[in-house]
Parts: sequence; structure tokens; C-alpha cells
Amino acid sequence: MFGRVALLLALSASAAAQLSPWTPYDMTLERQRQVTGGAHASVDHLVPADVGQIDLGNCAAAYAAEPSFAPSEGWCLTGGKDQYQLTFWRDAAPQQNKHSEAAKTVVLVDKQLADLVQEIWINALLDTHYPRAYAGGLDGTTYYFQVRSQDLDLRGQTWSPSADRPPAWLVSAASEVMGYARSQGSDPEKLRTALAKCRERLFSYYRKRSSGGA
Repeated sequence: MFGRVALLLALSASAAAQLSPWTPYDMTLERQRQVTGGAHASVDHLVPADVGQIDLGNCAAAYAAEPSFAPSEGWCLTGGKDQYQLTFWRDAAPQQNKHSEAAKTVVLVDKQLADLVQEIWINALLDTHYPRAYAGGLDGTTYYFQVRSQDLDLRGQTWSPSADRPPAWLVSAASEVMGYARSQGSDPEKLRTALAKCRERLFSYYRKRSSGGA
């Protein structure tokens, strides 16, 4: 009994030690972290994307990758109940009407896959907030995420995530969905496994962070 109590106390102390205390904004400190790269590496969430900045259409879930020096591409999940469609596009978002029909690929998606995508996107986007320091650049890629589902209208973005944190996991999951569309839905089980892994990893991270352990 004593051993169990001691273990719980030790775990509590460890979690408290890892929980960074809140401090007022310090421009000098944040600029220094920006120069050293610490600001970008520490971002574990999406940042807001203004409504006028990008609109990926009326999609239950959507994603776009906009490289600085290459064509943009993305996908849009639409449908409901038991029938969903995944539309992959390249060069410009569908609502911009700049792409040709040859630039689109449409595949059917089962409800379980659609639910997994929406669950990941919704929870990640609900964690969206402004960072303390600017973490963008002139090169690299900006990734956009959007949800219009379950009475929610959310959008967020991240720029070239490199750290092993949620933004990079989201980009990886979105890329898996992209690969599924490109392959005409050839391996749904592979996508299902990848999305389930991302969801578990993401939710586990949020739980640990909320208790001070992330």
C-alpha cells in the first residue's frame, strides 16, 4: 500500500515538473526563440487560418498543401450517413475553378474511414490557437485543415512542421488520405490502420498534456 502511494506521489511530482508554468508574453524572449528555431519546434497545435485566407469548400473535412514553389494540392471529403466521396485535386482548390477535370480524382469512402478522418480533424482543430512567436517562412509548405461537420466550421494551418508533434502527425495522416485517393481507393485497410494510429497518438498526447505529462 505504501509503495503504491509513493509511486503515485512520484508520478504526480514528475507531471508537475514537466508542466511549464504560464508567463506573460515577452517579445524579446519570443524573438530570441524564433531566431534559434525554438519557437517553431515547440508548436504542438494548428494556428488559425482566417476565413478570407482560404476556403476549401463545403467539405465535412478538407486538407490542402501549398508549397512555395510548386502546385498546390488537396482533398475534400463530402457526403453523409453511409455514403462519402473523397475528391483529390491539384493546382487549385475546387472553389477557385482553376483546375481542369483531369486534375480531379473522386473515390468512394466508407463510413468508418470518414468518421476517423472527421474525428481526428475536429479534435485537432478544436485545439487551434495563436502561437507566441511567428513560425512561418518564405519557403517550405503551408498545410491547411478544415471541418464543416457536426455543427462546426473550423479551419487551421501549420507551416512545414518538423518536430515529432501533432502538426506533423496531421500532415502525415492527410498525406495517407491523399495517397488513398491517388490509388483510386486501392487499400482501405492500410488507410484505416494509419488513421487509427494517428487518432490514438493524438488523443494520447492531448491527455498527457492536459495532465502535465506531454
